[in-house]
Amino acid sequence: SSSTEMVFFHFINCLALAFAPFFIVYKYSGLNEYTSVWRIARVVIGFFLAQLVKLLALATFFPASDGETFNLIPDLLKSSADVIDVVGMYLMITYFMTGKSEVRYFSTGLGWAAAFSASSRIFLFWSGARGTAFHWRYMQSALDSSSDLVLYTAMACLVGIASRTDLPVSAKRLATFLLAASVFHGFFYQCFVHYLALSSWSLVAAKFAFSLALGGGAVVVYSTLNYHAQYYNKK
Repeated sequence: SSSTEMVFFHFINCLALAFAPFFIVYKYSGLNEYTSVWRIARVVIGFFLAQLVKLLALATFFPASDGETFNLIPDLLKSSADVIDVVGMYLMITYFMTGKSEVRYFSTGLGWAAAFSASSRIFLFWSGARGTAFHWRYMQSALDSSSDLVLYTAMACLVGIASRTDLPVSAKRLATFLLAASVFHGFFYQCFVHYLALSSWSLVAAKFAFSLALGGGAVVVYSTLNYHAQYYNKK
């Protein structure tokens, strides 16, 4: 029937909107010339291992509270568990990825973001977008996938850059600040909803703005690193 076809089209459209950006970035950024899909698959495996550790940490130190109300301090502490993502990214960049530093950072961020989007959205689309008529909520979730791509790519770059010993002190401070902000991104998103009353498209826009700010900061820090290297090479 036409209704079934429209529901199926909605499901495919959501999948394409959510995951096409990953293919486009991998194919047309030149990353495919330096990193194979199998290396990025390592990052995906690393992501799921990190999530397992995170779940164990949350269950051990932050037992689930009653209700879904926002509580500032408990939710801030729970959000700190995302530091496990930082540890996981550092291990992947340092021990499991090869090549130039920017390739290792970019590959790790791309794989991490792809794994996060797949784990959090495929079932949502299958049970929601496939089973109901058109709803903007699923389109918004698909768009969130792109902001997560920017967020986790920036996060991986900051993890790699912050661990370098040749980074200027001022740039290292900025990288540490931005990395901390990326760790607590989930908490900031909750604050957007609770304190700023953002929802629907305004929340999607706020997430994009937050991710782009982190991405821009990562570019600034990385350019500082390059300038620092060129300056000392000239000397």
